[in-house]
Amino acid sequence: MSVTVRSYPDEGPSALGTTGRGPVHASALPTIGDIGGLLVYLFGNPYLFISSTTAMTSGLLLGAVLVSVLPRRTHTLRRVAPTLAVILSYFGLGSIVLSTEILLRFHDTIPNETEIQFVSGLGHLVEAALGIALLSSYLRGHTRVEWLWAHTLALSYWTFQVAVLTPPWFAFQGQREAVLQVVLIMLVVAATLNVLLWRTTARR
Repeated sequence: MSVTVRSYPDEGPSALGTTGRGPVHASALPTIGDIGGLLVYLFGNPYLFISSTTAMTSGLLLGAVLVSVLPRRTHTLRRVAPTLAVILSYFGLGSIVLSTEILLRFHDTIPNETEIQFVSGLGHLVEAALGIALLSSYLRGHTRVEWLWAHTLALSYWTFQVAVLTPPWFAFQGQREAVLQVVLIMLVVAATLNVLLWRTTARR
């Protein structure tokens, strides 16, 4: 059994955003009103679910799908597959971690929005997993150096996304600075580990 939100004509996204709660009822299947209310909320608050990060990373995945049907796809995909796989790994794990943090931290005050955000995080994780599965046959047989280059390029991609574009869902409930600081620290740690791995490889 699931708990779904029933929307009424006098309630919209602004009302939900203000009160954080809407009338709820238990049902096995969502009604047309539930689905309509959800769509209104999604279109009224697109920044919670779709950002430049989502669009660009999904674009990379779509590009890989398109390349996979080209005549010389094997050579091209073998070259880009490791980098795309690392980018998608960060994308999926980062999304689910942030959406879980939002759910645990804010669910008591705004249950509807945090649950929708969590489902969005799950969707990003599934997208990343499907992308990696698509690339799996092109990920075998790569050298240590090739994987290090892949990780370096992926870190550059995500550093640009975070530092320059800064996904707007970082700012959920005013926690932008805290989330941004944590993510940047994690990127610095990953970059440091990357440098150490490069040095270890160079000595061999």
